[in-house]
Amino acid sequence: MACRLTLAGSLARIVSCCALVALAVTMFGLFSGAFAQGKPKLLPTAKPSDCAACHGKTVPLPKGHVALANKKLADCAGCHAKGGATALTGKLTLSHIHQLAGVTCKSCHDNPRKAEAAKSTKCLTCHAGDAIFAATAQVKPSNPHDSPHYGKESDCNICHHQHEKSENFCTQCHKFEFKVP
Repeated sequence: MACRLTLAGSLARIVSCCALVALAVTMFGLFSGAFAQGKPKLLPTAKPSDCAACHGKTVPLPKGHVALANKKLADCAGCHAKGGATALTGKLTLSHIHQLAGVTCKSCHDNPRKAEAAKSTKCLTCHAGDAIFAATAQVKPSNPHDSPHYGKESDCNICHHQHEKSENFCTQCHKFEFKVP
């Protein structure tokens, strides 16, 4: 009986010690990879394809990915064709797509250092509303940009997020399978 208690006590101490080491490693950034990196800093002055400006030394690209220095969004289309297996739709945040297209933070945000969504009116200065409605007119079962609930006046930000993954707002009530860039 005494042997079991000693073994159980030793196991408990080992587990506690491992938990403390894991906590210390995480807290002090000793862990390599995304956890050590943490959330990237939003840097309004970052130039297109300068991933390290926001992400630091740990740029989150797959091994073997071509260097992005001096690349533009059009350069990505060679490997990441729309609708193809490697398409970036839904995988790359809109802030990254905008940056690669040469759109600066100041273009969309009145105060780029203040965390708030851009107004839909800013979106519509580049993305013409009528063209968007026409481009998505054939989407079934319903055009996501001409909602039966909100018409053509929906706030772009309810689906399209700049610094996070976008979401299909309609799925809160419906089973529509729209791919949201």
